[in-house]
Amino acid sequence: MASNSTPSQTNAADLRNFVSIQHSDVYPAIDPRSSKLQQPFTAVVLGGSGAVGSGLARSYAQAGATGLVVAARRLDVVESVANEAKTINPTLQTLALKCDVSSASDIAAVASATRAQFGTTIGAVVVNAGYSGPIISNIAQQRVEDFQNAFNINTLGVAYAAQSFIPILKESAAAASTSFKGAFIAVSSMSAPTVTGPVAHIHYCASKFAQTRIIEMLYEQQGVFNGGEDEIFFASVHPGGIRSDFAKQSRVPESMLPFLTESPDLAGAFIVWLTRNQGRIHGLSGRFLSVKWDVDELLAKMDEIVNQDLLRARFAV
Repeated sequence: MASNSTPSQTNAADLRNFVSIQHSDVYPAIDPRSSKLQQPFTAVVLGGSGAVGSGLARSYAQAGATGLVVAARRLDVVESVANEAKTINPTLQTLALKCDVSSASDIAAVASATRAQFGTTIGAVVVNAGYSGPIISNIAQQRVEDFQNAFNINTLGVAYAAQSFIPILKESAAAASTSFKGAFIAVSSMSAPTVTGPVAHIHYCASKFAQTRIIEMLYEQQGVFNGGEDEIFFASVHPGGIRSDFAKQSRVPESMLPFLTESPDLAGAFIVWLTRNQGRIHGLSGRFLSVKWDVDELLAKMDEIVNQDLLRARFAV
């Protein structure tokens, strides 16, 4: 980036390096095996068929979840993910369902089946499904269907999931014997703050940015409805760069492949860490986070984050 680049142009790079210590794999501070989740605890993973989805399933199984719901368009794949999680935690009850996250009715059906099987034990809902067509910088060469699919899946899918699952998270929190309020996480991307460069393809970047705004507004709305009190923890979480089927389908440029170094289990472990540390991470709710950031350094910056209202989107004035 040129030395006279604007803050908007450098925003993604600045955000990427917000925390100096970076990780590419699970490390002791976030190891999901280090302590058990509250019991009972059911995690829901929408978009559970890819690399990050399977990493989430493994991490929640390792953390002692009692229930796991995995849903995606490919039923055979989510059934395999659920079976793998059960080999890690044999007492885990699983539910694998076919679901297109761009369909409000599909998500509502998953929510209904989740409530029917697991009742008021839902502690976390993670919306992981994502879509990107080929990375093309020229809008005139991008396909209309790529814009439609990107916003239907990346943006509307999160809104539909919030409509169907936030009431269940609230019911579960009310029934719990602890102060735990549940978590609603959207798996985002460092493309959300990206406006220029080799991976700045509009349909994906813009739909992911819109997704982060939904998370921010969900956080703000619950404060309005609850008299200023927070309940559910909300976050947009960048999963790192992963050499996954998703990256292949997006035709990531060869020059970018060396940067795809993160384990999919890092995302799972980080999100489990968020799930079970609500008391410590209260100030991070409604914000954009990266799984690569060292959590101890992130917590040390909490006052700065809260006082300056960092890691949120706004127009500069």
